[in-house]
Amino acid sequence: MTKQTPKPAAPKRMSLSQKLALAGGAGAAITGVAAPQSADAVPIQSTTLPLTPTTTGDYTYWDVDGNGTDDLRMYAYSSTSSAFFSQRADLSGRFVFPQNGVPNPANKAIAMTKLSAGVTIGSNLGTANRFLSDQRNFAMVKSAAIGSAAAASGWALGDIGYFGFKFTNSSGVHYGWGQLDIHGQTGGFAFGEAFTITNAYYESTPGASINVGDTGASAVPEIDPASAGSVMSLVIGSLAMLERRRKLRAADASPTAVSA
Repeated sequence: MTKQTPKPAAPKRMSLSQKLALAGGAGAAITGVAAPQSADAVPIQSTTLPLTPTTTGDYTYWDVDGNGTDDLRMYAYSSTSSAFFSQRADLSGRFVFPQNGVPNPANKAIAMTKLSAGVTIGSNLGTANRFLSDQRNFAMVKSAAIGSAAAASGWALGDIGYFGFKFTNSSGVHYGWGQLDIHGQTGGFAFGEAFTITNAYYESTPGASINVGDTGASAVPEIDPASAGSVMSLVIGSLAMLERRRKLRAADASPTAVSA
């Protein structure tokens, strides 16, 4: 008597169409056309710039996020030919100051740090810098020269440099960086136009740190259609070969006659 003893059933396999669908997704990832993952924290550009203390004896306020609440202040004095920055007790904005050098408590002679690109602005500023919580007024330009406190913090006339700051809105504390152009009282500028905040970015997520110079722009590789086609042709060819092998294995798995 003879009985049919089938070989053990092979595990269920994907069809060719399923594999091609999967390969399409893999090919898209290989060629760079897959949808990018969005980050939680995104640098946001301040839309209230450029800003310059243009009016002698009056205050110019900076509303960093444009929500209608002022965050930092600048002003100019005709009597001393000076142009100042100011962080106020009644405003939420605070600058990054150097860690070293205790300011004179009488005139609080300390200015914001001139920062390099790549420096991280956040709750931890390292050993070189710090945020000061109290009110600070400091001259960036005085009598057509750089202010002494500004010079001690790395600034000079003609600089286009970076500074760090933070401010608070209804969602929490946001860290940011700005770009400052110190053009002094030369070159035909009216009094008070000693410096200009030309650009600034802050993190959208409260508490998230930001690197100086980070605008959120990332390079997206250009996709070469010819290269994409070559990759997909290779993937499809490989799948066709695997399908042929599957059919051969299926033929080998047909029932075999054995003697009892």
